Amino acid sequence: MIPPVYDESEIPERLRRLLAAEISRIVEDLAERQIFLIETWGRHRDRGPLLDTIFSRWRTLAMTDLALLDSEAIAACEAFYRDLDELRLYFQFTQDMPSTLEQQYERALERVAVTGSEAVTLLGGSPPTPTVTVVHDDGEEVAVPRLSLLAPPDDDEG
Repeated sequence: MIPPVYDESEIPERLRRLLAAEISRIVEDLAERQIFLIETWGRHRDRGPLLDTIFSRWRTLAMTDLALLDSEAIAACEAFYRDLDELRLYFQFTQDMPSTLEQQYERALERVAVTGSEAVTLLGGSPPTPTVTVVHDDGEEVAVPRLSLLAPPDDDEG
């Protein structure tokens, strides 16, 4: 099998897009899953879903990878991932009751949303989410909304 060929000059742009996509995913997931995660903590005291939601690949990047980013983008990413690490540490070791967890969660979400937005902007924006369409028997194409089973239902849906 022949390995895929890619232009190495594209690597910095790919890295920026991957980081922007990861940051956007983490912030979006934290917002959409908030109620579910707090309820899960209240019922089961299970840290797994909290920690899985904030999983990132940031720590796996080498200095040579980071050297491909400009210094402003690196500083913005570092600010975001530092805030995320603070939240990870809290999730990993908290013994707080659900109401206190909810307050801390909301404060942290507000902070990571701001630092995440700044990082995504300096990285050049998050890549658009692909649109999934289904073609019915009559030939009509219908866009399928993004699947988010853990987000609270929209008011018009339930």
